[in-house]
Amino acid sequence: MTHIDLISLINRHKKVIDQAYKGEISSQIDTALFEAEIFNKIGDRVVLNEAYIQFINTMLKRVEYGVIFGKYAEELQQLVTYKKRFLETSDKTYLGRIRKGIEDVYLKFKRRDSDISVLISRIVHENALSLEVILDDAEHILLQMQELSNASTQTYDIFSQEIVGLSKEIDDLIIDVKIDIQRYSDNLHKYIHRLNGFILRTKQRKEQNNKIAALAQKIMSDDASEFEALLRSDHEALHHTFGNTKRHKIKTVPSQRDMEQDRFAVILRQVFTLEPHKAIKAPQTVYKEQKFEDKVVLNYQKLVEDIQSNMPEDLFEFILNHDEIEKFDTEQTKRSEAFKAFLMTVSEHREHTKIDIGFGSYHIRRVAWI
Repeated sequence: MTHIDLISLINRHKKVIDQAYKGEISSQIDTALFEAEIFNKIGDRVVLNEAYIQFINTMLKRVEYGVIFGKYAEELQQLVTYKKRFLETSDKTYLGRIRKGIEDVYLKFKRRDSDISVLISRIVHENALSLEVILDDAEHILLQMQELSNASTQTYDIFSQEIVGLSKEIDDLIIDVKIDIQRYSDNLHKYIHRLNGFILRTKQRKEQNNKIAALAQKIMSDDASEFEALLRSDHEALHHTFGNTKRHKIKTVPSQRDMEQDRFAVILRQVFTLEPHKAIKAPQTVYKEQKFEDKVVLNYQKLVEDIQSNMPEDLFEFILNHDEIEKFDTEQTKRSEAFKAFLMTVSEHREHTKIDIGFGSYHIRRVAWI
């Protein structure tokens, strides 16, 4: 069966397939759908092919709670193996496999970022499930994301240190995908922070619901001791509740002080006396001096102009020592901003750069401006 034949088959039976996708399996299913393995039989049961369901969910950006995100350890190890075989044989077939492997890992990163975003939005706004199930799903997803964060760092390091230098085509591809992988890793940290906050709020809500349910259950079973203890704790303020006496507990009534005639008259006078409206002066607004913090912004255009003028042989070292990078405070920030500018420059001005086989003094691939 060709691809166009499969599309035609799906189109002819689209209503039956759509019902199955929604959970309603028809009693009359064409045998051609079984032959194409769109439907499968498990004993007496008929189910829609799981691969088809995953394909549709991918296209419709739907994610189930039980999804398991891969860490790509096997794919990365395979890339290292291909590199070793290429260095041993110089067979360019392995270069093609390495390029395909990098593209596959990148697409999985991209898909994973979309899946996690949809999944967190879904679980945060979930109303159909109990708090226990929602909390369990959220903690399971959080654990996966924390493991993925470490895996993302590993992927970035393997691309940067193990795979580069085999060919200009692969180096260019790595530079392209590393920018997006860094962005996806930053998104992952934001997702972890958001899900952590949701789990904390849900636990507090669950604890509050448990306390209310326990108190309600005791009241329904005529065990109101805790409720009475609450009312007795401040019975002088909570009138008509229970107060303790030596012999037995009685209902509290307003105190004698509240019932005194003179005081009662004062209260009535306050209630029924209308005082003339007094004009209230608008309060004088005191404006505090606002302090503005200087935000450091890198002038990328000036940086590129200086690169074009100086034509450095080690682009990263030149950027790191540039005046625009010196604006930043800490060494870590300088290295980070310099690396971002380095990747952006190489990506946008590829025709003016030459990637060397060796590494510079900062363990970054040496790139010359030509």
